[in-house]
Amino acid sequence: MSVLSPRPSSVDALIARLPDRQSIDVNGLSVSYRAMGEGTPILFLHGLLGSADSWVLQLLGLSNRYRVISWDAPGYGQSDGVEDPDIELFVKQLQGFISALGLVAPVLVGHSMGGVLAARLAAAPRQPVSRLVLSCTHPGYGAPRDTPPTQKLQDRMVALKEEGAVAYGRERAGAMVAHPIDPFLLEVAAHVAAGTRPDGLFTATRMLQFADLRPHYQHIEVPTKVLFAERDPVVQPALSAELKELTPFALHETLPNVGHAPYLEDADSYERAITAFLIEETDLTKAR
Repeated sequence: MSVLSPRPSSVDALIARLPDRQSIDVNGLSVSYRAMGEGTPILFLHGLLGSADSWVLQLLGLSNRYRVISWDAPGYGQSDGVEDPDIELFVKQLQGFISALGLVAPVLVGHSMGGVLAARLAAAPRQPVSRLVLSCTHPGYGAPRDTPPTQKLQDRMVALKEEGAVAYGRERAGAMVAHPIDPFLLEVAAHVAAGTRPDGLFTATRMLQFADLRPHYQHIEVPTKVLFAERDPVVQPALSAELKELTPFALHETLPNVGHAPYLEDADSYERAITAFLIEETDLTKAR
């Protein structure tokens, strides 16, 4: 039975099916998260317009078989922000979060911004990850640290301030999915995006502006699957093509008829792609 059956009366009613957020200290900063279920741990990392609530359908749909955890990245949800837009600070929080929760060899699923963090952690020495799923993501933009904020970021900060969170959330959600989309699922995406904190958005966007994972993918040694979305309007085809070239050791799969929120737009297909990968017996480590 679908987690949306019976269909909740509102997005708030859907979110209310989740356990309350918890918080844990990581390197002197608070990190908030949601967790459900028992078994192999799967840690989900959201994108720029996300939060732990991005993964509401996966928390509800997979927690009967796995321990499902979704974090709020620094500056998102109830998590404290980091002081500098440096990917290494974000990854330090991620690695510390995994350690603080006592997760042993978790599966890491990183979407968009979360995929940048997941890949960087998986490429690090003595990384704690067992398997890696990269979803609708990219290698970062590799701009010099003295590069000013992009005009797009400046415009979005103004829009968030002047339009208000609700209008901003609806606008951004509508721009990232493939249409037509189930109106209720669009409302879920808009609800999550409306929770975006200006400080978190600014720092995370700058982090992606400076990040460059191109030298790091070659150091990923864990089995990896890369998910692309056929109609993704956010991660443009050139970035997806580059990521495919940078990850010849990975399994690649394109999810049809979805945009930049496949975990909501077609949760069943998204979850099948992940769970099939988790039970794959073949040696998926990089062939040299």
